[in-house]
Amino acid sequence: MSADAKKASSEIVNRFVKTAKPILARGLVDLFVWSWGMLILGLGVYVLFPNVLTFAFAFLVVTSRMGALLAIAHDAHHGTFLPDRKWNDLVAAWLCAYPVGSIYSSSKAVHMAHHKLLNTPEDPDRNFHFEDNKSTPQQFAWHFLRLVLGGQLWTSIVVNGILRPIQKDAVQPEDKPAPVVVLTRKGHPEILNLIPVQLVIWGALWAVSGQWWLYLAIWLGPIFTLGTFLGFLRGFVDHARLPDDSSVNSAERLVTVLNANFLERAFLAPYDFKYHAEHHMFPSVPHYYLHELHTILQADENYKSRYLTRPSYSAFIKEYWIQISRNGRGQSATQAALQTSND
Repeated sequence: MSADAKKASSEIVNRFVKTAKPILARGLVDLFVWSWGMLILGLGVYVLFPNVLTFAFAFLVVTSRMGALLAIAHDAHHGTFLPDRKWNDLVAAWLCAYPVGSIYSSSKAVHMAHHKLLNTPEDPDRNFHFEDNKSTPQQFAWHFLRLVLGGQLWTSIVVNGILRPIQKDAVQPEDKPAPVVVLTRKGHPEILNLIPVQLVIWGALWAVSGQWWLYLAIWLGPIFTLGTFLGFLRGFVDHARLPDDSSVNSAERLVTVLNANFLERAFLAPYDFKYHAEHHMFPSVPHYYLHELHTILQADENYKSRYLTRPSYSAFIKEYWIQISRNGRGQSATQAALQTSND
């Protein structure tokens, strides 16, 4: 590509990014129709016709739409949910993050650090994205099992909500590095905001169903089990590499999934989350513009060469599982050989 062509292409990208601004109506429809509306509909099926099958259906719908609420909160971290920044953060915190157990400002600080420090040892999400401790089937399974059995609770609530240093305590001794993520606290600890929201949800579920335990089973259940697993699985696919990936395209660990099917979009990538590479390059672009941005970037070799494309989430997971299964067999054979030699 000639210098003039590169300049023209760059101008096209910059012009598009400048005009891609959040739309109030689109944000509200995403929130009240496709997230809360579908979630309430799924719960309503069980409340009206309570049985094992409708409970399973409601559990899956709640899990899916909780992921959608977290996706909206993620957009709000970048100011791409609502045009007004104050309402963007306020609505996302109280109607998206707190209901699903996420501490909005803490999560935002951690996520901003992830964007800034991607591919460095200081990235606070590095452990979730790199393959180091997921290179055999046993390690892969244990990584996600540990998250479901309390690792996610420890990270999201204890570390991000309680242990992260706050602004007034951020001054460090000269012989110690400054913390990567520092929170700004105004008034009471933000984690306390979760309590009234969760009590309202518990009371509402109890009132409409007459079952006090429904909150524990169908609300906290998805948060700490399937929802946790799916969220961290998607986060892994967003940045993981395979041995045969192009060394050029995989250098920045940015991934876009081209053909996510209905179930993948519902449970792994709501609201165009599959365009994760485009999002990392231009985080100010709202999700509903990412498809068009993807087309523009793919026409520019300078951008196209910076990220990987996967055919689907399931295709990558299948290929990665085959890879680590080979690693597991190789390690077992090596261990057996060493044991034989020692004998």
